[in-house]
This record gives sequence, structure tokens and C-alpha cells, in this order.
Amino acid sequence: MHRTPSLDNLVDDILLQIFQTLSVQEILALRQTSKRYYLLSKLRSVWYVAFCTEVLARHLPPPGPSRALRALHSADLEYRTVLALSLEKRWPRSPPKVIVSSRKRETVDQILLIPGGTQVLSVHGNKVVYWLISGQPGGTQKLQKVGEWSSPSDDTCRVVKDIDGQEIIAIGCRDKPNKHATVFSLTLKPALSKLCDYSLIPGTVAGISRHLLFLDTTSEQDGGGLELLDWHAQTEGTALLPRIPDLFGPFLGFVHFSDHILVAWETCISAFPVPDIPAQGRMVIPHTKVFMYSEHISSPVAFTTCVPRGWPCTDAPAYPPSQETPSLTIVARPKDKLGRIALSMLIPLGNDDDSKHPSSFPYRLLRLSPFVPGVLGDIDRGLRGQECTQICMGSSGRGLCVFGREVRLCGPSLVYMPRCEMQFGPTFETGKAIYEIEAGDDSVDFDEGMGRTFKIRGGNDISGFPDDVLEDF
Repeated sequence: MHRTPSLDNLVDDILLQIFQTLSVQEILALRQTSKRYYLLSKLRSVWYVAFCTEVLARHLPPPGPSRALRALHSADLEYRTVLALSLEKRWPRSPPKVIVSSRKRETVDQILLIPGGTQVLSVHGNKVVYWLISGQPGGTQKLQKVGEWSSPSDDTCRVVKDIDGQEIIAIGCRDKPNKHATVFSLTLKPALSKLCDYSLIPGTVAGISRHLLFLDTTSEQDGGGLELLDWHAQTEGTALLPRIPDLFGPFLGFVHFSDHILVAWETCISAFPVPDIPAQGRMVIPHTKVFMYSEHISSPVAFTTCVPRGWPCTDAPAYPPSQETPSLTIVARPKDKLGRIALSMLIPLGNDDDSKHPSSFPYRLLRLSPFVPGVLGDIDRGLRGQECTQICMGSSGRGLCVFGREVRLCGPSLVYMPRCEMQFGPTFETGKAIYEIEAGDDSVDFDEGMGRTFKIRGGNDISGFPDDVLEDF
């Protein structure tokens, strides 16, 4: 008797190999056809391949905290894969929903969403509280307090997170220079494990990246600048990225880019080589290049390469970069035009330009068209001309800005440049904003992988809204 060819006649090992060649939409559709296919589609080997090929190989921002791939179980890999594809499809025109809200009697001075979108830090005066978002994705979730740390002084704390997403934070005094600073890990047990403690630092804590602690010493009489400590080696020496007071203006932010540290000032952005920190004393690092802005900028300021950082763990497969030589976009509020966003881009020099002017930092700075929010009807609603108060950007180009009560999202897209060039840069949504925060919302923070934002409302209410409703494919 002739048998009709069917997948049902194949052994499970062959079917698994077939599942591993399917797209996520095909896997989810096939699992609906029989109990056998449903069980096979739940196996870890299927979702390991899907996560690597659909998320990591395509350089999508991976959702969730960074963990070794071998430690992620099947359901976790499936959730991360489907969420990454859903966000890629619908960003940035996805309406948000509130997933968790917690009203505290204490005043909240700062909120920080740690890369991965499941850990939150809140600052209450001289106290820092560490929270986890617990619960099933798509179900009821809550803020669970897992740790707390109090400063040895009564000064209000400021917390900074590792911009490379290593779940390392530093805590210092917000307003008073030459105080203490402490570096913590959020991955070790117990929660808020202390890695390094400085009883006295020059200036105030400005940021932390990799093994370097960045300190703002611009209040010093000689102009100061950005001073670097090697917290990992716990040495006493520092390296100074100097400021020229009459030329640079106030310090606004910094970023690692193209084997350099770029420091944003009010009038310019300066490039420095990444220094080796001396064991003792202070070493002054000369500028590699200085780029002057076409207009002065002010805080807030953010940076993006429109290239996701990828999976930091060493057990992930290696894939070619999405861009051989990425550009860097500086997103900031103009000093004299608070109701818009100024955009500048560092793009690679062409081969001819590089041969004429060889440099260890072969880039040029271009001014892009500013972003000015506003649609018909905004004047009647009293929204046009509102001040930009917050800018949050991820390395992928996903981000948000806050104008008055409006939250506007942005995403990466091709930007046309002079000389008929194209580069990837952030593009903000136009038209009516999809979300409005309440008056008195003081601070927001954003995670690009989860598409999740946390905000402080009225100084004592912490709320989070993500874009994590998973679509049916």
C-alpha cells in the first residue's frame, strides 16, 4: 500500500533539524497543528538556534539581562526571541501600557533602569534601594525590594550605571565635590555587593565604563576636566582629560567610541585616547581632536551609533558587524532653543580625506537637521514650544525624548548626508505623540532591549511602562 509522504513519518531528530531551519513565525504556526509538534517546538535546541539566527545574527537589541547563553532555558530564549522580533516590527509606533506602579512615602530623587530592563534603582536622599521586576511576562508584575544601601554622609546620592551594560554601578554625592564614591556589582550575592570604596575622590561622580570611574572636576580653579580612576585596579593615580575653561564650557557627558573617549562640552566634543591609569599621581592626556558645534548645547545629552552592543557573554556565536565603520550621533538640547533637539553626527572620513589628513581618529562632524516636535492642534493644547527635559538613547538608535508632557520615541533609519552619502542615525516620531506623562513626572530612564521605560511621578511614585505585549506572528 502506498504511503503518502508526511512529516509525521520522520523521527524526532530529523524533525528537530527541520525546526531549526524555520523562521519564528513558522515555528509558532507549526506548534499549533499537533501535540507532537507542540512539544518539539518547546525544546531548547530549537530556540537556541532561533535566538542566535533571528536576534544575534541580525544585530537586534537582545531583550533581558545579559547571561551566559548556556544558562538560558528554552522558555527564556523563546520569550527573548519573540520580544526582539515584535519590537523590531512595531517600534516606534507602539502604544505603551503600565505594567507596575509603586507609590512610596519617601521622596524619589533619581530612578535608574539597569540594562536588561528587570532591575531598578531608586535614590531617596542618602539611601539607594535596589528593586527587581518580578512576575510572568504579560501577566501581573510587581516591584520586589532586594537590597538597600545608605551613604555614610547625609548628602543626597547620585547613581551612575556602566554604559556598556555590565551591571556595575557607582554611587557618589550628587551636589558636593571631593566626597566618597563606591562601586557595586548587581550580579553578585548579596545584592549591591561592594567592589571598591573611595573615602575621598576629586570632584563628583560623572559615570562609570568598564574599569574606569569618571569624575567631573570642572569646579577646580584651573578648569579641571574629566578625571579617570581605575576602580578595578584600585590604584590612587588618575588620568585627566583636560578642559579649556574659556573655550569648552561646562561638561555634559562622555562615551566610548572608536577606541577613544569622547567628551561632550557646551561648545564642542573632544576626542581622547583611552589612557593607561598610573598607579600614583596625575597624568594629563592630550586631545586627539576637537570638533566645534555649530550652536552651543546643554543638558540633556545622549549618544548613539545605531549599532546594538550585542551579546556580551563569551559563549555567544560571533557574527560580522552590521557596519564596518559606524558613525556616532550626538543628541542634545540647544542651549538657547530649549524646545528642540540638536543632532550632530561624527562620520568616517573618506579615503581621499584620510590620506590628505591622516589621524588616529579619522572622523568629521556634520550638523543634521534639528528635531522640532509639534503637530496641528498643539497650540490649542498648550504643548507647542515645551522644553525638552529628558533624552534617553540606546546604542541601537532606539530611544525617547520628553517635551513637556509628551514622550516621543525614536528609532534607527538611514539619514542622507552631503556628498550623496548615507549613514544610520536616529529619527524621532512625528505627528501626535503616542504617550503623555503627567505634570510633575521628574525623571525617566529607558531600556532598548525590552522597550521599557521607568519614570518618577510627582517625586514619590515609581511607574514602568514597556512595549512588551507580544504579537501573534
